[in-house]
Amino acid sequence: MATILCRYSGIEFKCDHFPIHLTQGETNHPIFDVSLKRLWKYFPKWQSGELTEIDSYLLFIAYLNATEMVDFRCPVFRTPDTPRIIQSNMENLFYTIGKIITIKHPAFSIPRFVVSPDTRDLNNVRYWIQTWTDSFEDFCNGLKDVELRAQLERKAHGLEKLIKNPSLHPSKYAKLLAAWCADAADFPIFTMKDPFGNETTCSEYWQELIIKCHTNTAVITIPERDLVELIDHCETNLDGGSIQAYHLFDTIRLGLDTLKGFFSIGSPTFSILNPGDDVGVSNLQLLIDSAPLMPPKRTEYANEFQFIKAKMKYSLSLQQQTKQIEQIEQIGNSVEEKL
Repeated sequence: MATILCRYSGIEFKCDHFPIHLTQGETNHPIFDVSLKRLWKYFPKWQSGELTEIDSYLLFIAYLNATEMVDFRCPVFRTPDTPRIIQSNMENLFYTIGKIITIKHPAFSIPRFVVSPDTRDLNNVRYWIQTWTDSFEDFCNGLKDVELRAQLERKAHGLEKLIKNPSLHPSKYAKLLAAWCADAADFPIFTMKDPFGNETTCSEYWQELIIKCHTNTAVITIPERDLVELIDHCETNLDGGSIQAYHLFDTIRLGLDTLKGFFSIGSPTFSILNPGDDVGVSNLQLLIDSAPLMPPKRTEYANEFQFIKAKMKYSLSLQQQTKQIEQIEQIGNSVEEKL
């Protein structure tokens, strides 16, 4: 009968035939010659408690060896803590190996570890497993970053061709510009409600604002504070050196100017405010005072923007007149009742 000391596990075992002692790490237990695919089948047995303490120990060391990332310069040394170490780390080791063996990319590399007289008690094995997991996640995140950068470059290239086309109106590629900016400036994606109460994300809402800035009749529906917030975010997070960024900033800043111009007084008329007067109410009154006397006609104005602004002033003027008439009627009715 032969007596053998396993070069990996340090387990001494016997086999029939021939009286020889191999106790200097000349060979190993047969489990270390089993394919990883076959070793996988024993994990459910470990989970269900079907393996003995020694069997669990051998399976754990066999998994470590199967990573091909552990150099055994000496056998593992079993201590009273070894069963606890195996129980605490078997599942993480199993799933980590399942991840790293699937990566065949030449750029993927993970640290190697050594079983030496200083580490053979496996007290540090949890750190080995965590390091492999971190390496896997870093690699996957790196691939995502590369792919995202490639996608962004493709979008930027296509957008640049459209911007340089003088025969194409900017509104035709407004959606593409908005989508490019969402990626390049890393728009937030938290959920929110737009000014009309519709549920959306911040990124989708800001993209909508960029699209509206391409049309004078749409930009006036944007709350000014929201557009200012969008501009501030882009100025902080977007590199302004590209033709795409230049066009974006030109568009949204012009949109803000248009928005302010639409709700401005638009005339040299001014009023002196008394202490405590509301500035907004005063400005509203100045808008009404500058309203046309007759319903505006499109042919009387140079562009759609001026026409819509005139209609707004005229509508405000009519609303004020209606309120004044109602107030006069109420006063008249009150006087009649007293008489």
